[in-house]
Amino acid sequence: MKRIFSLLLSVAMLVGCVTVFTACAPKNDGAEIAVYLGSGVYDFDPSDYYADSNADQLMSLLYEPLFKVDEKGRLEKAAAKKYDVDKDERKIVIDLRETYWSDNSRVTAGDYVYAIRDRILNPNNPNPAAALFYDIENAAAAKSGAVSVSDVGFVASENYQITITYREGADYEQLLYNLASVAASPVKSKIASIAPTYWSKLVSTMVFNGPFKISTLDTTTGAITLARNVGYHQNPEKKDYDNKVNPGKLKAEFTVSGEEVEVSYADIENKTVFYMTDASMADRAANNDKADRFDDTSVYTYVFNTNNPTFANPKVRQALSLALDREAIADAVTFGKAANGFIPDFMGGSSEELISTTDNMEAARELLSGVELTPAEKRFTLTVDDNEEGRVIAELAAAAWEELGFKVTVKYAEPVESVIQENEITDSGIQWLVKEAALGNYDFDVLAVDWQLYTTDSFVGLCAFSSVLGGGGYDAVNRAARTNISGWYSASYDSVMNSAYKSTGDKRAEYLEKAEKLLCEALPVCPILFNETFAFESKDISRVDVDAFGNLIFTDMKQRNYKKYLPEE
Repeated sequence: MKRIFSLLLSVAMLVGCVTVFTACAPKNDGAEIAVYLGSGVYDFDPSDYYADSNADQLMSLLYEPLFKVDEKGRLEKAAAKKYDVDKDERKIVIDLRETYWSDNSRVTAGDYVYAIRDRILNPNNPNPAAALFYDIENAAAAKSGAVSVSDVGFVASENYQITITYREGADYEQLLYNLASVAASPVKSKIASIAPTYWSKLVSTMVFNGPFKISTLDTTTGAITLARNVGYHQNPEKKDYDNKVNPGKLKAEFTVSGEEVEVSYADIENKTVFYMTDASMADRAANNDKADRFDDTSVYTYVFNTNNPTFANPKVRQALSLALDREAIADAVTFGKAANGFIPDFMGGSSEELISTTDNMEAARELLSGVELTPAEKRFTLTVDDNEEGRVIAELAAAAWEELGFKVTVKYAEPVESVIQENEITDSGIQWLVKEAALGNYDFDVLAVDWQLYTTDSFVGLCAFSSVLGGGGYDAVNRAARTNISGWYSASYDSVMNSAYKSTGDKRAEYLEKAEKLLCEALPVCPILFNETFAFESKDISRVDVDAFGNLIFTDMKQRNYKKYLPEE
């Protein structure tokens, strides 16, 4: 991989001083804690992380939405200072607290409007995160191209005030919870609108409104430093630096594609690393009883390209699913639960076993007995991330599928390098394929995706496989709604999801349960594991929390005797 280069000078001049990541930060202004953050992330757009659960964790450190939901499911204010709900007018008025981007400019209501209304709900931008906002007036219609995004009931009524009009019949409390998803974070419009294709990939153009900011990033060595954002919830000119964020820096490492995890639990014991959010398979198995583990709102899946003749027949997809021993896969990776459906139990997933958690080769062979496939159609490629977990799961899956009579080639997705406006850009190979498929370019047979559910509302995750509600937006060339990245379409599934959209309470839950069953019968996406957040923590670390989505919160993290580990001046 090549090192990330700076943005064009002309863009920097237009957006002002966007590279001041270390301004106002004094030396030795708090603990500099060595941590390990898992696999590398190449794109720091908070709404664009749906192929990688690790990215979700990192985005939650760098960005802040209007609300947050604690581990017990309680809604709390985050960037919102206060809010009022007028049920008669169906309006929510949200006043923003004083908080600043990492370039020291204040976060405005317009930054939230730009991120949610103008970007995510734009029909030209395929993104399943759109379903988070369908309880807003005209949001679903705008995403489908039926009305303009300017008709969406999400506006900046003042510089630091947002007014939301929610649709008739909507559950406004659920909308507030959805606004706590990190995908609902703001984006600084003065930067992203000028460099829309690469602002989130270059250190020189990225700014953050969360508790931390990226100070240094080297994708060659896998080193990243997250420094305190001194303007988080306060004027950056204040000298009380640890008032809102305790650690001064998180000196982090991540694993670059194709390399093994070099950090181990021994580093925790030796105090060379104090917090780990990933580990090798051997380390996981040997030390699983020492880890903190939490439910995560993402599912490790295999997505079938249903445009491929092999996977156009649902019986083939069902047989391939039946051949998988999800319990054995969960044991092999230690953290994660064998998926019995698409929606995890803690999010209201079905109590039934919608898909088998153990292999059933006899049933798989019986399904295939009535399907005629040519020799060419019995060969396909499984594309996965080039990391140990992806390789381990792929080996087990490929062995099971070969036992069924298929010839499976496992392909490891390499980072994709490109040049945009004279800047050399590195993208995740998986994310690249996901984005291409979202635009209708299906360059894979079977693709491993950490499918993000974004929030604990199962409606949002299930929407992704609906056509009009799926977030794909409108394809102006073909004059049709874009489908999901599998290419699958089902009129009956659409009907059930539309009914769920129009319903509330128990009736809505019934429709969502029915939708999950339909999805697990058709299996355009094959759930493998319900992901878990896990972490190894040094005894010298305290006050790390977790939110309802499984994201770890380091804002109040404390390190005992931290001055011992500070670099010499």
